[in-house]
Amino acid sequence: MNYETFKSSTVASIQKHFGDDATVSLHPIMKNNNIRLDGLTIQDASVNITPTIYLNRYYDDYLAGKALSSICEEIIASYREHLPKQNIDLSFFTDYQKVKYQIIFKLIHFEHNQALLREIPHFRFLDLAVVFCCYLPDMPDGTATILIHNRHLDIWDITADTLYDLAIKNTPILLPYEITSMEDALNALCRDMTTPCDGSGKFSYDEHPGRSSECSRTDSGKFFEMYVLSNTERFYGASAILYPKILLQFARSIGQDFYILPSSVHEVLLLSKESGARRSDLNRMIQDINASQVAEEEILSDHVYILDRDLGFITQ
Repeated sequence: MNYETFKSSTVASIQKHFGDDATVSLHPIMKNNNIRLDGLTIQDASVNITPTIYLNRYYDDYLAGKALSSICEEIIASYREHLPKQNIDLSFFTDYQKVKYQIIFKLIHFEHNQALLREIPHFRFLDLAVVFCCYLPDMPDGTATILIHNRHLDIWDITADTLYDLAIKNTPILLPYEITSMEDALNALCRDMTTPCDGSGKFSYDEHPGRSSECSRTDSGKFFEMYVLSNTERFYGASAILYPKILLQFARSIGQDFYILPSSVHEVLLLSKESGARRSDLNRMIQDINASQVAEEEILSDHVYILDRDLGFITQ
């Protein structure tokens, strides 16, 4: 069964399960980095909002041998688990005076999101784009956001500059920044794992004469502390590099300029330039990690940035 047949068969099977009690439909949804997914919704008349369930990964399960009937059962179970118990009042979103305190920004890649950027207000930042959302921290299924489109500016009768001014004030308040050492971050991760791991959190490079420097964590060599910058929710935390003066204050506190490694849209890593690491090695490391360990829609960029204390801003 090809993917198109899989989609139509899944929709038909789930619609048959619900009968006239709900409407099952499929919608193409554009995610970060121009990733296009197929979102299935089951609209029950009793509530005004419903979870979106992406079929793409379920097709992978089907190709791996899972029966279509089992997949449909999983989708229905996921729908019931995440369905709100009551209607949610979203009328506030049309009221600028109510929504303005919830406007935040996040960072995405500029070139990889050209189709999306044509529809939303944004500002260029190096090779990235600053985009805007309405932050909803108290949704039944946890934190959520509503991406702000150009049409919303017309409804609210504001400009993109006003949007940016609101976000630069709101985002650090709603999503406070957090800088932790890699060691602490790994130790926190290990506490949630059943298997042991090495939480040394150190960065080293090979100083052997005549060999290029390789970036790695090892038990020998010259070590430099690496730090993780995100927000307290670990939610689009890479945008914390835009918080006023945070990075400059940190650089001055440790007395060093540093590289900024875009780990994902949710966090960046900070590494002293005095580590001696080569930019080419760091870029290769980021590209390898993006290709093997980061979900495609969560990739921010494929190269390092630099915070220079004398210049006072970030450069490529």
